[in-house]
Amino acid sequence: MKHKENNQRDDSISRRKFMRFAGTTGVALTLGKVLTTNAFAVETKRLDMSGKVHILGFNEMTSTPGFWDNSRKPVLIMKSGETVIIETGTHLLGKMVPGAEIQDWIKWYKEAIATDPDVYIFPDRRTGAEKKQKGAGHHSLTGPIYIEEANPGDILQVEILDIVPNAYGFNLNPTTSFMNLGLLAEDYPDGKVRWYSVNHRKMTYEFAPGIEIPVRSFPGTIGVEMASAGKWSNVPPGAHGGNMDIKDMVAGTVFYVPVQVKGGMFKTGDSHLAQGDGEVNLNALEGAFKNMTLRISVRKDLKKLVNWPMMSTPTHWGMMGFHTDLLKSCKMAVRNSIDFLHQYYGLSKMEAYAFCSQAVDLHVSQLVDYTLGIHAMIPKSVFVGEEYASKNKLLIATQT
Repeated sequence: MKHKENNQRDDSISRRKFMRFAGTTGVALTLGKVLTTNAFAVETKRLDMSGKVHILGFNEMTSTPGFWDNSRKPVLIMKSGETVIIETGTHLLGKMVPGAEIQDWIKWYKEAIATDPDVYIFPDRRTGAEKKQKGAGHHSLTGPIYIEEANPGDILQVEILDIVPNAYGFNLNPTTSFMNLGLLAEDYPDGKVRWYSVNHRKMTYEFAPGIEIPVRSFPGTIGVEMASAGKWSNVPPGAHGGNMDIKDMVAGTVFYVPVQVKGGMFKTGDSHLAQGDGEVNLNALEGAFKNMTLRISVRKDLKKLVNWPMMSTPTHWGMMGFHTDLLKSCKMAVRNSIDFLHQYYGLSKMEAYAFCSQAVDLHVSQLVDYTLGIHAMIPKSVFVGEEYASKNKLLIATQT
């Protein structure tokens, strides 16, 4: 689908402005300078609590292909509680732009694998993942970001304050002779790339004439480096977060993840513009963010409560499960919910088990990334007693 000329023009202007700021990567900027673009909907007081705002642009120096590698040096150093505005790129280090077709994607993907063939799936008994040679993925990841106070065992609290998507996105299913991926790969062996243009005024895109889908941007990949040395594929999510593809992780959400290496070494990418409950044909609507505004804080009081990635929305707690067996993903998400309800709200584990059956929704995150995703959504609204009032906020209450 072709872009409208005014969308292209608006995007190029915004990008030039952004890259002028990105030249000062790692330098704290005044709030006024950043907000002159009028690109941010976030509440000013919330953005500037720390007084420090960093800018991290997307380029070949600040981004990597789709793998995790704890030997890489940080591209930005910041302190706990500071804010960073991140630009992300499209897949294959920005090569995926309108006009690219399935054969282009295959060619570039093969080049990425040939450049970094020594990328493996991380073996993890918790998720059922086995070590397999994979090669670099097609995702692009911006980072890593080093948070000075973060040490292994601490928890990163990542507040997603705002997301401004780029002007276009794509969806594809692969040619199965190249990669036999997707829930119904056997039914659709011929690959195809589909391009869509974002209407920033309506925050929708036209799927087909007469069909408009809302844009609800979220980071498909968000997480920290793994403790084990080596290059580890971004395809399966796990204890580090990573390629979780959780559509509820939009602006206004808080992500919590245990730190595995000093500094956390935070990365994000695989930027999604829309997705249903569960990717099925390999991709959702994916593209890039002009900017994603995050405040990243180190929580040293959550080590007992948070031992696996989780999230908080204004209305729900989201407990995650990842496993190569979808039923086991469900069991992990429910067990994590029971533990959270027991530790945080004080329910006995038996009562928490019953609560999950009566009030918790299990959502499919994705069905295509080897370790399949389920996230259990615990409603905050049902905790109406005064004893729970301090616990139902967006941020997890301080633990003593």
